[in-house]
Amino acid sequence: MNVPFVNEVEEFNSVMGKDWQNRTTPTINEADANFVINFIQEELDELKEAVEAKDIVAIFDALLDITYVGLGNGALVFGLKDKILEGYAEVQASNLSKVCKTIEEAEETVRIRSEQQGVPCHYEQVENNYVVYRSHDMKVMKSINYFSPNLKQFFTDKEINNVL
Repeated sequence: MNVPFVNEVEEFNSVMGKDWQNRTTPTINEADANFVINFIQEELDELKEAVEAKDIVAIFDALLDITYVGLGNGALVFGLKDKILEGYAEVQASNLSKVCKTIEEAEETVRIRSEQQGVPCHYEQVENNYVVYRSHDMKVMKSINYFSPNLKQFFTDKEINNVL
């Protein structure tokens, strides 16, 4: 799959003499994993500082850097470039499955999530759907019809077994 911004990070790595980071098969290398994790943490810290300083330009910079490092370098270091687009679509579908399509689904979700959370939940109509919220902080609750993203579908057994 062609993901333009990942291609651009791949080009950057090549220009910087870091072609070895441009892996094409799923790979877990502890040193490289720690590099990506630490780099993302550094950018998260910058985001936190920018928010505290109320600096919208620095917030924008930090968000872009998190994307560049996380999805760019991360996809390449772990050899996941060709799986990003389809994986992202699967996560999006999963996230949208949090939405209730009917009042009945919303009411049942409120009942179950309130019991599970131990605090009241409620639903609100949003356009043609119903969203269930935990009432005290408005966190979106998963519909009773929510499904987890099936990311394993994007890997062969060989790919999974070779990185373990």
